[in-house]
Amino acid sequence: MRSEDNKLQKELTTEEKSNIIIEVDKVLNSGFRILGFDGGMAFPHYPYYFHFDDPDKELRRYSVGIFTIWLGYWNTGCSFRFIKQSELYKYIKTLVEYQEEIEKEFPVTFNYIVYFLIELTENYHYAEETRMKPHIIEIVNKDFLSTKTDYIEKNRKRLNFIDFLKELKVKDYDKPYE
Repeated sequence: MRSEDNKLQKELTTEEKSNIIIEVDKVLNSGFRILGFDGGMAFPHYPYYFHFDDPDKELRRYSVGIFTIWLGYWNTGCSFRFIKQSELYKYIKTLVEYQEEIEKEFPVTFNYIVYFLIELTENYHYAEETRMKPHIIEIVNKDFLSTKTDYIEKNRKRLNFIDFLKELKVKDYDKPYE
C-alpha cells in the first residue's frame, strides 16, 4: 500500500530514474567514503521518500541511503537538511509505512536510521531551529521506535560504516582512506 503522497507522484521513466541514480552515485563516490557523516556533501534536492518502495532496488537503496545520510549529517551537526519540517514529516511517515521492508532489505542502513532517530529525538543540544518538532518526535517515538525495543537493545551500538558503504554500493568501500 502506497502512502497518499506517493500516490500523487507520477511514475518516473527509466531515464528519469537512471538520472537520479547517476547523480546520487556521483556524489556518494566523490568523497562520502572518506568524509562520512561529517562531510555535509550536497545531494540533489529531490523528494527521495517517494521511492522507499520503488520496484527499482537501486533507486530504493539510494533513496533510503540519502535519508540516512541526511539524518547522520544532522546528528553530527555538520548540516541540517530539513529546514522545512513538513518535508521531514513526509520522510518519517514514509519510513513508518515501509519500515519492515527497509529493515529486511537494508539492515545496516536501517540500524543507522534507528540510531540517528534515537539521538535526534533524545538529545536536546540542538539549536531551536534545528531541533525536531514535538509532533514529529511523537510519531518517531510512537510509530517507529516503540516497536523497536528489542532491536534497539541488540543493535544500537552495532554501527559499521564499512558495511554501510557496502550496502549502499559505494565504490572502493574497502579502501575508505586512500
